[in-house]
Amino acid sequence: MVIDLKRLRHLTALVQHGNFHRAAEALHLTQPALTRSIQALEAHVGAPLLTRHRTGVEPTELGRLLLRHAGALEGQVRDLDRELRLAKGLDLGELRVGVGPWGGSVLVGPVVGRLNALHPGLQLKLVLAPWQELPERARAREVDVVLGELREIEQLPDFECAPLSPHQVCVVARAGHPLTRQPSLRTADLFDWPLAGPNLPETALQALAALAAAAGVPPERLRPGLLGVTCDSSGILSQVLQESDALSFMPRFMAEDDLRSGRLATLAVPGLTQSVRFGAAWLRGRTLGGAGEKFVALLHAHDAALRAASSAPQSSP
Repeated sequence: MVIDLKRLRHLTALVQHGNFHRAAEALHLTQPALTRSIQALEAHVGAPLLTRHRTGVEPTELGRLLLRHAGALEGQVRDLDRELRLAKGLDLGELRVGVGPWGGSVLVGPVVGRLNALHPGLQLKLVLAPWQELPERARAREVDVVLGELREIEQLPDFECAPLSPHQVCVVARAGHPLTRQPSLRTADLFDWPLAGPNLPETALQALAALAAAAGVPPERLRPGLLGVTCDSSGILSQVLQESDALSFMPRFMAEDDLRSGRLATLAVPGLTQSVRFGAAWLRGRTLGGAGEKFVALLHAHDAALRAASSAPQSSP
């Protein structure tokens, strides 16, 4: 039994939109044409695929089975189309990179710029999304590779990862913050001030709470959720820090420009050894292709340069 993939797409759209009128509009078909397509599919299968009622349609058990396989087939067709384009070479292909708005967005710009300079014919698309959404975007074939903090994604069995080197976390505050004038800082002092940062996974929140506990900070001194300001955008977060007394934990490279200009400053906290690890990840078994491999290679080179810069002696503003 050979089923027409186009008719499977029609069935998928009909179930997604809930009725023939909206599905036909989305598919740029007339409603009678969509009806004939669904009827032909049901005749081919030999059983009803939809339950029709006054408010719309719902898939039957057989319809749900067909839809599950339709999603897998659609993904395979997209993969085949992508691999054909990749086989034509870097200057005729496309690379879609999903990137989180926190550290990933700071890392990706120079890498994509260098890749574009080397291969100006390559189509590069950046998809900025919350880190929680990136794995699902890759599974839906909306992006080819994702770039972000690896704490959560490297636990997913259907992803391969290319981790970058760990970057030590520093504490960043506005220039002139009261703590910059304090001669000797303890970790506990940090929790006397509002903390600002991105939406943190549960493991990161637990690590931050453990840091406070190890410093002797009683739980009642901590804010609910620990952060006073939650913001996934590194650019906005920098502005928040400059206009407030909030503190933030981040790798130095994220704030390098503001540190050099004197708008922000790092706080020397003895014993603070936390680190963060970013990297690239893609669906296991899915061909990364020449463009993706070149992106990962340039990402590693950029990371090595950042590590070298962070190892050099730093002068506080």
